[in-house]
Amino acid sequence: MSNDFELKLTPPAGNVPDSDTWATPAWIVEWVREQAGWPAFDFDPACVPATAKAPDYICPDTGDGLWDPWRGSTVWLNPPYSKQALWLARAARECRLEGRRVAALVMPSFDAIYFRPTVWQEAAEIWLIEGRIAFEMDGEPRPGGNVRSCIVIYDPALSIGPNGPRVKYLRPSPKGAE
Repeated sequence: MSNDFELKLTPPAGNVPDSDTWATPAWIVEWVREQAGWPAFDFDPACVPATAKAPDYICPDTGDGLWDPWRGSTVWLNPPYSKQALWLARAARECRLEGRRVAALVMPSFDAIYFRPTVWQEAAEIWLIEGRIAFEMDGEPRPGGNVRSCIVIYDPALSIGPNGPRVKYLRPSPKGAE
């Protein structure tokens, strides 16, 4: 693949430092919105100003998105992976109690003890992502991300199946790169 923003289908070359502040490429956020059939995201509770994916957001300078009240109806969430369990529990709660749609870009930690109660029993869909996302740091893509990703969809308009959420296997691509 020639575009640094595309997913990399090979393992990362060399070491890629861990970071809780890497940004999601804008085209991934738009692709998720389109796939879900949702309006634009209007709230991002886990960002810094330079990485916000919605006009309204919480960043460390303005509060704590994990504990402060959430706003809006359509939430983008790329949480710090070091606290993924807490963020997924919060996303599930926001959907269940407040009726918010939440798209969470997370590591597919199916074997983690928190996965069943926060995702399998609460989410409407899980989108397994083919390849690895080239997250951004300082506005530049970092090809060959060091972890796999999935999108967890919490949507009060979608029912959870009797055997858990619908699971899809998808390969996102930027518009015009299909």
